[in-house]
Amino acid sequence: MAREQLGICAEANLHGDYLLLNALDGQESFIRQQLAQIPALLSQLADHFSEAMLTGVVAIGASYWDSLYPQARPAGLLPFPVLESSELLMPADSFDLLLQIRSDRQDVNYLVAQQVYQMLAPAVELVEQMRGFRYLDGRDLTGFIDAPEAVRGRKRRELALLTVEQEPQFAAGSYLHLQRFRHDIKRWQLLPVSAQQAIIGRNKADGDWLPLAQLEADCHSLCFYQDKDRQQPLPLLTQNMPFADLKQQGLLWLSYSADSTAFETLMRQRLGLNELAVDAYDRLLDYSQADLGAAFFAPSVSFLEQFERG
Repeated sequence: MAREQLGICAEANLHGDYLLLNALDGQESFIRQQLAQIPALLSQLADHFSEAMLTGVVAIGASYWDSLYPQARPAGLLPFPVLESSELLMPADSFDLLLQIRSDRQDVNYLVAQQVYQMLAPAVELVEQMRGFRYLDGRDLTGFIDAPEAVRGRKRRELALLTVEQEPQFAAGSYLHLQRFRHDIKRWQLLPVSAQQAIIGRNKADGDWLPLAQLEADCHSLCFYQDKDRQQPLPLLTQNMPFADLKQQGLLWLSYSADSTAFETLMRQRLGLNELAVDAYDRLLDYSQADLGAAFFAPSVSFLEQFERG
């Protein structure tokens, strides 16, 4: 049975580090060997710092996959979708590798990031390092609870991990999409709470839905459903984290899914490009603009080990 990377379905942590890397030419063999060793290193460090609840994920970019693993490709692995409406644009970027490191100790995250990067450093360049944190009781910097109906336990695996029946060679892997949103916090905070709640579609204090009569078709929370009656949520497991300093604030948005089409469906709904929300784009995007977006696949540990030598 294929073994998944434990960070895919892990519960929320206090701190997250995200390394975006590009590979140097001709280094595929070395990178394959190093990637196969990273899960074991993470497991060893997780045991050593057991109180930190350390997990990690290695993911390969859609445009780099064929160079690294030419033998086989996940059926739904596509570049980040290029979509835009008359009002909005979601940028599409390409990175070769993503390393996600999460724990309840920032010092442990730093130590792990340093060790993992040193393993890969002769063959990659660090494009960007992003750092997120848990805010209050799991809220976004807008003040609203992030993913108030997030699933727990076994359901997380069902949402995120491919099965043998779906894609035998890529069982226990997951399609991963990353976006970075920058919030206009000053403008947002000028809105009365009632206006903020109308934009989100939920009560700010507890995350409950607003009464049906008060829900706007373009509210943020409805974008995450396949139907207007909120009976079928999109099959996405999100692991979002705010980021901030005194000059800029925003959200690192990561979604894992066994359904390669779920993320594009969400994007179309947020931009008002599908039948559920024609011209009714997500009004939160008036206050939160994406400036980065990339698509990856996080293979199973078994896959990384199997193809260590190519």
